[in-house]
Amino acid sequence: MTEWLHYLSIERGLSPATLRAYKRDIEPLLQERLSLEGLRAHIAELGKAREWQAITLARKLSALRGFLHFLYEMGYLSEDWSQLWENPRYWQKVPTYLTVEEAQRLIDSYPTSKRHSYRNLLLLELLYSAGLRVSEACQLQVEDILPEEKMLRIWGKGQKLRWVPYGRSLQQALDRYIPIRVERYKPKPGKQNFLLLSQKGVPLTRIQAYTIVQEAAHYAKIERPISPHALRHSYATHLLLAGMDLAYLQQLLGHASLTTTQHYLHYLPAELREVILRFHPRAKLAPE
Repeated sequence: MTEWLHYLSIERGLSPATLRAYKRDIEPLLQERLSLEGLRAHIAELGKAREWQAITLARKLSALRGFLHFLYEMGYLSEDWSQLWENPRYWQKVPTYLTVEEAQRLIDSYPTSKRHSYRNLLLLELLYSAGLRVSEACQLQVEDILPEEKMLRIWGKGQKLRWVPYGRSLQQALDRYIPIRVERYKPKPGKQNFLLLSQKGVPLTRIQAYTIVQEAAHYAKIERPISPHALRHSYATHLLLAGMDLAYLQQLLGHASLTTTQHYLHYLPAELREVILRFHPRAKLAPE
C-alpha cells in the first residue's frame, strides 16, 4: 500500500487528507490475504450502509478500485479486479441539499449572542455562499481573501488553484469576525494565517465544522441529517436552478471533470430539471 500512496502523492498530487482517508479505506482489507471472495464480502457489507452516506461509500469504492488497478498495473494481480463489479446505483446520488428557504433559515436562525457565533456564521457562509469543501474552509488563510475584488483564492484537491467570487452576506460575516479573531482566538505560533480558528488557537477541524453545521440545523429546526458537504451541494444546486452554465459551475466547485458537475442534473427533482431545460439558454428544449 505504501507504493500506491506514494504514487497518488507524487503522480496524482492528492492532498495529505485524501491520502489518509484512502489509507483508512484500504487498511481493513489488508488484515488478511486479499481474495475475490473477501472483496465481494467487503462490498456487500458496505452496501448495507444508509443512503445518506453515499458520498463516503463512493469514496471507499473509488479508493478500492484505484488500489486494485494499481496492483494490476504493477503486476501484483494477474487480472484487473477493479472491473469486476458495478457501482450500486444509489452510491452515485448527490446527498441531501437544502431548499433556498432552508439555507437562509440555517444561517439567519443561528444566534449571534454565543461566544463563537461570528466564527461559526462565517463558516456557514463559506460553505453555502461560496460552496467551499469543508477542508478548504478550514484551511483558508487570511491572505486568500481579496476584499477589493470580492474573491477567495482557494487551493483545492491536488493543490489546484481556483478563484471564487463572494457577495454581501459573506463580506458582512468577515467584517464581524476579522476584528475579534486575534484577540479572542489567540493564534498559536505558525497558525496566525489561518482564518477559522478553534478556541485553542489552531485551525478549525472538520469534526468541529460538522458539529457547527449540526448545531445550526438544530436552531433552524431542520430535522434530517445535514453535513457541511450538503451546504456545498445546496450552493451548486441553487446556482443551477438560477440558470448558471454547467461549465462555470464546474470552475467554481473545482471539479476536475465536467462529468462530476453534470451529476447534479441527474438528481434534481423532475420538475426542476424541466425548468432548466425550458428556460436555460444552453439547455432549452428543442422547439416542437
